[in-house]
Amino acid sequence: MNKSSLIEILRSFDKEELTKFEDFLNSPYHNKNRNAVRLFTVVKKYFPGFISEELNKEIAWKKLFPDKGYNYGVMKNLIHELSKLCMKFIVLEEFEENILEKDTILMNGLNNRNIAKLFKVKINELERRNSKESFNNEYFFINDFYSAMSKISWIKIYHGKANNINAVSSKDLDEGSAMFIYSFLIYLFKYYNNVLSDSLSNNIPVDKNILAVFLKEISPEIIDKLLIVVKDHSKRDFKILNVFWNWCKTQLNPGNASIYQEFKKSFFENINMLSRWDTKDLFILMGNSLSNLDPGETDIEKELFDISNTMLESKIIFNRDGTLTAADFNLYLWRAFNANDYNAIKKFTVTYLNKIPDDKKEYSCKMSEAFIFFGEGKFNEALEIISASEHPNFITKVRMKQLKAKCLYELNEQDIFENEFKAMYHFLKNNKSLSIRIKADTKIIFDRINRLFRLKENFDRYEFEKLNKEISGSSLNKGSWFNVKIKQLAINN
Repeated sequence: MNKSSLIEILRSFDKEELTKFEDFLNSPYHNKNRNAVRLFTVVKKYFPGFISEELNKEIAWKKLFPDKGYNYGVMKNLIHELSKLCMKFIVLEEFEENILEKDTILMNGLNNRNIAKLFKVKINELERRNSKESFNNEYFFINDFYSAMSKISWIKIYHGKANNINAVSSKDLDEGSAMFIYSFLIYLFKYYNNVLSDSLSNNIPVDKNILAVFLKEISPEIIDKLLIVVKDHSKRDFKILNVFWNWCKTQLNPGNASIYQEFKKSFFENINMLSRWDTKDLFILMGNSLSNLDPGETDIEKELFDISNTMLESKIIFNRDGTLTAADFNLYLWRAFNANDYNAIKKFTVTYLNKIPDDKKEYSCKMSEAFIFFGEGKFNEALEIISASEHPNFITKVRMKQLKAKCLYELNEQDIFENEFKAMYHFLKNNKSLSIRIKADTKIIFDRINRLFRLKENFDRYEFEKLNKEISGSSLNKGSWFNVKIKQLAINN
């Protein structure tokens, strides 16, 4: 039973969810199988890890049916039944959080049952919600909101027809159609980003992807013209759609700094209108768009760290319950490190380490220490942490390989670096989950450190000027590690 789907699901429950699930099991409306309740009573004792030799089918059977011989089929079916109840509970919990889906289903139910008076009250309430000027306190995606309101508008029209109500107005038709188009466009822009991102990460060409072809075949002038009509219909919806369209244009025109700045401007001007989930998504997408810009024209490291700080100040970085994912925590550390802001690393770690999951705290704390040691010039200490840590994913491994390479240069460990240099190329070649951009950037970093080593060992003016031109042209941040190292070579030679 230790490797069953049942145990896998139960491990995902926190203490509060486990209590709610027990209430769910004991409700005759949801479950009439008392043996399923008894099985749960046996396994819940092993929360939270659910790892024990006692979680054996035959041992559990003896606790459930001490007077009966073990029956494999019955036990298998009982575990399966409890697993199905777990999944039903998850569905209900997810549904409970989805206000938009609940409203759509309720309106459809009221219409089907022809509960006319309550239908009218509820539709008026929902239409008032649609008229709100801002969604900044809402936890949903705006494209889902538009989709739900479009469905509800058409349900209203059908309800009017079924009851012979002469209430189908041009306003109703316009609202239902407009909300559908708004939803469609934002979904289109978002899915194009997903297609583009996943295709680049997995080396999949996008020239035959139906969604990508469709969007690229639409003339930008057509969407611009459509937005002019939207502006006449609703200034709120125009502003929201314009943010997403400006962002999409950064994907359609990668590397265009002026288009990126246009997106950034419209985003910050209208940030208080957007839902919290969309705001976080757009901050992430800003970071993705930055990776396509010329670092000689835009201080990318500063921009990325500014994004993280803005997310922190506006509390967008946090989950709904105030917690923080380890990925977001570690990304903040990485961006602060690249921006050379070691005080920010210290302050952030002290203030927010307790916000991430307990099983992630030790690793994240160690990474914070490694960055701080590097900033303090304690390169051996930083190396010790990097080498002793088991890095949880490939992107973290790449970041730590980059940090390790810089430590080795500071310690003048050229032989060890050369071994790392070879190992890094092997690592990138065999890793299929890293994007082409991350691989290319990592190769550039290792190549430049290798050239710095060679110049330190045997200075050559031509090679120095060549590398200096590359480094100075690749970053506006004159305090970046590479700019500092190339200046030191110039001073020493």
